[in-house]
Amino acid sequence: MTNFVFSRRAMQARINGLSNTLSHSQLTAIISRLNATDATRLHVMWELVILHALSQAGDLKHEQALPNGRCPDIRWTINKQDGDELTIVGDITTISDEGLDAQNPLKYISKEIARLASKFGVHPGNFWIDVRGETTGPRHRSKMRLMLPEKSEITGFIKTELEPWFYSIRDAPTIKSRFESNENNNNFKIIYDPNWKNGGGSHTSYTVATSKTINPLFSALKHKVKQLNGAPDDSLRIIIACDGGCDLIRNGNLGKSHYTYSAREVAEDFLRQNSSIDAVLLVTVDAQHHPFGTPTTYQMSYELVCAPLLARSHRATNESIESLTAALHVALPNLPRPLRPAYHSASLLNTPGVGSDQLGGYSMQGNKITISSRGLLRLLAGEISTQEFIRAHGWNESANHANPFANHLKNGLMISNLAVTSDMDSDDDKITFTIDKFDVAAAPFIFPSKDDAGKT
Repeated sequence: MTNFVFSRRAMQARINGLSNTLSHSQLTAIISRLNATDATRLHVMWELVILHALSQAGDLKHEQALPNGRCPDIRWTINKQDGDELTIVGDITTISDEGLDAQNPLKYISKEIARLASKFGVHPGNFWIDVRGETTGPRHRSKMRLMLPEKSEITGFIKTELEPWFYSIRDAPTIKSRFESNENNNNFKIIYDPNWKNGGGSHTSYTVATSKTINPLFSALKHKVKQLNGAPDDSLRIIIACDGGCDLIRNGNLGKSHYTYSAREVAEDFLRQNSSIDAVLLVTVDAQHHPFGTPTTYQMSYELVCAPLLARSHRATNESIESLTAALHVALPNLPRPLRPAYHSASLLNTPGVGSDQLGGYSMQGNKITISSRGLLRLLAGEISTQEFIRAHGWNESANHANPFANHLKNGLMISNLAVTSDMDSDDDKITFTIDKFDVAAAPFIFPSKDDAGKT
């Protein structure tokens, strides 16, 4: 599977599709950034698929300079219902919770717990961490903070308080133990239970928006205002805010409570305060959970937020907003089918490579066996061993089916046909072996049948 939200094949198809829209240097820059080895590739991915989608529903120019020298991502000309044209100038931004993660070092402490567990000879799965949070700052400008030591104090805290507790666990590994920190604005506990194997934890959500203005979405939108200020006075101005691992965008109204705000409310307040921007398009990936062990599927989700009526500019007429909405309805279905949520992709893109294949997934129907094409190629290339290949499929486990290739070979059957099935929304092919030809080349000699008698 790809490391991106979308398959590499689908992304390459969008690159191909933009070759007549973007200049050679613009397309080269996108390709170079996509081939980098860091998480910034996620923003370039969103830029690529959105530019391609818009190009399918109007005339698109990319990074066309404004009179003030700014070069926004989008200059999109669409047809209005009355036959005239409407120009939309916009910029694409990708928003994550990375800043909030840095302010709330839960992941760092969790890694330190695992490191100490390994150091003192206990299983990391024996631990459970529970962290409470508090709202800090004045009303309407507050944010949620996990009640953990400040990042600058963590090293000393671990050395002077946490490590001595691990010494006590090492000395009595069969006894349950609890560590609590309730001083200096801390409020968390760690439980050790030798009977646990999977561990885990719980914490107050620190990615909720307790303020309309102090959150990653508002900050990112505010950062784009100057980029669009020089747009023609009669053009609509839009910011396309894409999910780069931002819970506020991904959760929609699900994360809203009496004390918190949704992404729509944040965007509306931004538009109310910044009349130079007319609309915000929120872009994320929705997970579709299915019963009975069926794998989760994903689909794109969009929400167009326009400025409140009393805060709209002269540009944002009902007609222009209706024209924008209609054009987006044509453009956005051209985005590829997502294969994973953005937060997962953001994590994977920190590692190099093209993503994992479907090695280990297989199906059998009669004399047909279907396996991963890339997995087989890795085996033939010597990248993985036969033992790794068999283990990946579970054919070395007594509880599972035995190796079907070995069974067919044992019965003297040979391959009669090979078929490869490709999928644009996958970065692996399925290769199907039909093994139904009895052949003495792989079996003992037999007495000839009536049809074979006399043949040489």
